[in-house]
Amino acid sequence: MKIKRLDLDRNKKYLLACSFGPDSMALFDMLVSQNYNFVVAHVNYHLREESDFEEAQLKAHCDTKNIPLIIFENKTQITKNVEAKCREIRYEFFKEIYVKEHCDALLVAHHEDDNIETYLLQKKRKNLVKVYGIAENTTINQMHVLRPLLDWSKDALLEYCDDHSVPYSIDKTNLVPMYERNVIRIEVVSKMDAKERCAILKEIAAKNEELNVIFKKIKCVDTNIDEILELNDIEFAYYLNDKIEQINPRFHTTYKQSCEIKKFLTSDKANIELLIFNGMVVVGKEYDKFFVRPSSDFNGYCLMVNEPTLIDNEYFYADLLSDTSNRNIYLTDYPLIIRTYQNNDEYKIKNYSVKVRRLFIDWKMPLYLRKRWPLILNNKGDIIYIPRYQRDFKPDSNCNFYVKECFTLK
Repeated sequence: MKIKRLDLDRNKKYLLACSFGPDSMALFDMLVSQNYNFVVAHVNYHLREESDFEEAQLKAHCDTKNIPLIIFENKTQITKNVEAKCREIRYEFFKEIYVKEHCDALLVAHHEDDNIETYLLQKKRKNLVKVYGIAENTTINQMHVLRPLLDWSKDALLEYCDDHSVPYSIDKTNLVPMYERNVIRIEVVSKMDAKERCAILKEIAAKNEELNVIFKKIKCVDTNIDEILELNDIEFAYYLNDKIEQINPRFHTTYKQSCEIKKFLTSDKANIELLIFNGMVVVGKEYDKFFVRPSSDFNGYCLMVNEPTLIDNEYFYADLLSDTSNRNIYLTDYPLIIRTYQNNDEYKIKNYSVKVRRLFIDWKMPLYLRKRWPLILNNKGDIIYIPRYQRDFKPDSNCNFYVKECFTLK
């Protein structure tokens, strides 16, 4: 069997994730034979009797080839979610070595069988994925990750190792139907003929083309609620997940959950919000705008201002040193109280009183802003000024009163 020419940059340094299985050892041999600059990272989870033997064999092989090897000896007992926990452990270790060794990319020896297995798992679980199968080029933990063997089958890699006298060990747990992936590997993928493999790989490529169309479309969608509700269910699911991941990359909604949220947004109410992820994220609509933001336990603020001054805090900017008579604020009103809305607050406009809540509604002020909007009270406790909310107002250099988060007061 001919050696596969790896399309990598010879001016860069690589970190090879190596388990001593035939896949990573075949990649190891290709890197050596083609004179690439790389170091090897190996994790011994101590979950199998053979793990110490495999570590020793890998060390001996690296010594023979004069390739640096860095080993992580896992001492954490793993009893639940074994696959996920092992993945977390190894990628944290890889990141540490990646930074320490100044590597340009992490090489992982996933192959064609892994690609097909992953796709079949995704179909079975109906995952919302960013790529069907396995991406050849991606980012994990701020590491550039490359998978140069995705066009090699498992059998081809085993043949390569045997033809080139490459040492390796078979993880027998991969041959036992103890995990869902193993069942698919043993009962489906291993029994596929060349024609069936070709068909499923074409299907993966077609599904990824569909995904690219969706991603291109939702990238152009703003926060207009009508435009968002025109998205079909799968497009909305990806749009929603994109917004949520900007808050926390670990958060992902399911397709079913996204459909429920989309239905919630069709409410006739002008302002609605829904807490998700155990109350850590809030989604909803504010009149004609859709929003996703971190939730907070904000309970308002109350400031006493004894004399004219300049205030610049996390909520608003107010230059009270300038002329404030046009805001009905005079020296005789000091000390002032600047606080947020309270139930039953009323504001006198000329000869009549209006509920502050009614003003907020008339101004179409978003719910979360109502909790932060400054009300100015005089020394008698009367509300003497409420800055008007205007969504599209932009402050200029002479603006001496505005709130933060890009919402302005006039």
